[in-house]
Amino acid sequence: MQLGLRAYLKHKFNKKSDFLSIGIAIQSDATIFCILKKDSDGSVVLHNETIVSDQDWGKALKKWAIEQNVNCTPVFVAFSIDYYQQFQLDKPNVEAEEVVSALAWSVNELTDSNTSRAIDYTDLPVPLAGNDKVNVVSVNDKDMHYVVESVISAGLPLESISVEEVVTCNFLLEDPDAVITLIQDGSPEICLNIVKQGKLYFSRRLKGFENLGSFTLDELKMGIIDSLCVQIQRSMDYFESQLRQAPVRQLRLKLDTQHLTALIEQIEQALPVKVSSLPHNIILPDDLKDKAISYTALGAALGAVLTEEVKR
Repeated sequence: MQLGLRAYLKHKFNKKSDFLSIGIAIQSDATIFCILKKDSDGSVVLHNETIVSDQDWGKALKKWAIEQNVNCTPVFVAFSIDYYQQFQLDKPNVEAEEVVSALAWSVNELTDSNTSRAIDYTDLPVPLAGNDKVNVVSVNDKDMHYVVESVISAGLPLESISVEEVVTCNFLLEDPDAVITLIQDGSPEICLNIVKQGKLYFSRRLKGFENLGSFTLDELKMGIIDSLCVQIQRSMDYFESQLRQAPVRQLRLKLDTQHLTALIEQIEQALPVKVSSLPHNIILPDDLKDKAISYTALGAALGAVLTEEVKR
């Protein structure tokens, strides 16, 4: 008897894993693998995090998967901003199965590129000023194929491929109210998201703060914090006026600075928001507590929690 490819893959990956998920964050200078595991009480634990600097990270993944014994563990991948372009476009008035093809024409016109690219989109949670808009992500086909081949070659089931703006929303699945997040993770630019009930309502990149980690506290107070507050306020105004949503009252930070506590105090004095660090609610082993954890890899891996909720 000869199994078809679909049946073979289903049989191969149908075994139960001892782990919850694997998250992979693909950045320009490194690729991060992490493993999440669920304790008997339901809490999520970071079992391992490994950073690979080699651009040919697929070989390292195969070796790492054997060493960690993560066979059959679902993999969730997230690209950093270096690997994709993002657009907000009018949703084409075509049948659902034709939307991606129609959007591809628009993206090709905007990028003026002959490179073959993979296109995907998500609907906005609310209409934008009465218009039906979608968020579109475009990734080089070559990069997508490398991910698929690397994960399958490592003997692992590929669950999803996403981008960092989307996967970091997984830290806020239980927040009923809108939250602004400011995240620096693998990219020097600050990624500003507005998230409500785990859904991404608004996202933009804040330029001019790439060297935030090098500033002293006095330098931060000499205009840097004021400039950051202006950008936050503009995003809050857009959320209220254009998306017609209630004011945002919470701000969560994951920024590359040693002066996070002072930064929180300064922002709270300037804006009508409650500010705190962005929690990940994941238990860290002792050997990782003092290290910089990749929130993109963690957020990707937390997609398994969302998948579990959908299946219930």
